[in-house]
Amino acid sequence: MHLSTFPLAAILAICPALAQTTGVVGINDLTVNNLGSGTTSCASFCFPNGGVTLNMMVTSPPGSFAIALFNFCPCQVCSLPGPTNACVPAIPATACGPSNQSLDLDLTAACGLSVIMVMPPSTAGTPFLSVPIPTLPGPPCATATLTVQAVVIDPCGLGPFALPGPFVMTQAITLLF
Repeated sequence: MHLSTFPLAAILAICPALAQTTGVVGINDLTVNNLGSGTTSCASFCFPNGGVTLNMMVTSPPGSFAIALFNFCPCQVCSLPGPTNACVPAIPATACGPSNQSLDLDLTAACGLSVIMVMPPSTAGTPFLSVPIPTLPGPPCATATLTVQAVVIDPCGLGPFALPGPFVMTQAITLLF
């Protein structure tokens, strides 16, 4: 089928699914309270009004560690695409260039990169981090936004952008409170 005969609505529905970094179990898969495994960047999860401890885990090679990047805006697809890495199993390609890696945090001055935290290996050998969120007054899931994406130190990664590897990006997840 020629692309010009493909319905515009179908093209618009497919593009966002291809545009983000994908979490691959065993390589770069970020979960928050066991939610989000295998998703592409910009999945959103609601924790109404906070009052919860966020348990973030990255399934990656045993003994690896990760660095969690946070900001207070919703996920922004393809903020900074990076070069393709050589991980096995392969991380699917994104639609933001010929890469399978992208920093998907909103990099505008209003959001910036607000918090950086190391995720050391847990007793199970995977990067893990717990972050307590206080109770937040206001409308549920509209009071505050926190987006997290992790950088996993992994020899299969070439290192995105102008930085040397070895690391890969996880998918970004937007958390609503």
